[in-house]
Amino acid sequence: MTPENTREKKTEERQKFNYEEFEEVLEEIKDKDYDMVGLQGPDGIKPQLIDYADQLEEEGFDTVIIGASTFGACGIADEKAERMGADALIHVGHTRFLHPEGQDMDDLSVYYLPYREDRDLMGVLKEHYEEIDVDKVGLVGVTQYMDRADKAREFLESKEFEVVEGKTGLRTTEVGQVLGCDAGAAHNIAEKVEAFVFLGSGHFHPSQVSETGKDVYVVDPYEEHIWVEPANSLEDEMQAEYARVIKHKNKKKWGIVTSSKKGQNYLQAVKISKEKLEKHGKDVYIFVEDRIFEPDYKGFGIDIFVNCACPRMTKDWQDMAFVSPKALDMLDEVDIKHD
Repeated sequence: MTPENTREKKTEERQKFNYEEFEEVLEEIKDKDYDMVGLQGPDGIKPQLIDYADQLEEEGFDTVIIGASTFGACGIADEKAERMGADALIHVGHTRFLHPEGQDMDDLSVYYLPYREDRDLMGVLKEHYEEIDVDKVGLVGVTQYMDRADKAREFLESKEFEVVEGKTGLRTTEVGQVLGCDAGAAHNIAEKVEAFVFLGSGHFHPSQVSETGKDVYVVDPYEEHIWVEPANSLEDEMQAEYARVIKHKNKKKWGIVTSSKKGQNYLQAVKISKEKLEKHGKDVYIFVEDRIFEPDYKGFGIDIFVNCACPRMTKDWQDMAFVSPKALDMLDEVDIKHD
């Protein structure tokens, strides 16, 4: 195949996707004195990373691709890119992550390129909206579909729904955006709505929204219908953590886990948790890891850990006790005798 035919084929492939936002980033970095640009993204869109690398190479940039997948902009890989000689990093798939403790997320020049899923979400909403059996709804969703939030709101309002727009969360930059670790966009308006309309798929994110105590109507472009994530209670989750603290209250050795990922490294929470535990006579051991897996923490002789990394992980550990820093307040309420 001739170089001309190769370029034509690549151009045709690119037209299958929405590259407008990438073109905006490309225009920005053309004016910079960059020699090498890094690329990072999650599983599922790695073919796009290769295509973006091709385009950057065509524009005269050298590229380096971060091979490990990322689960969010909390795991920005600018340090790895810089170590390879990159002058900047394009983080694909997510919007900018705001660190709750105010830590700097951008030691290198980082450009955020959210991925917008090319599926017929509006078609699903228009076909199945009558299944939403409340009148006043909050509108939230994941980054992949938030570019259609305005259209979804306008459509729902045209069908006589009262729509309350989600706010931004503690860690998010897009109005109505939900992360696996942050459903603040929903919690901030929960008292104003009867239920939520969620733009996206899967149970991971809707389950976060359901902790507002409201049903979540999931407009799912993969399943091609609207299904309901039943109301759950954040208070129930907190009570479960308190129960874990009570169960292990007499244990002498306690662990604190944090992550070396920028957005999952909560040093203030580590400090506060350590002080609280030591006040109650505990021996405290601090652990750090890039990607945190439960089996890694077996064998230390520690039965309970305080999660000062990704807050979502508190729910995920099954064999060992994992609690949030807030759950340590329960130590002030119980009598402690060390094993």
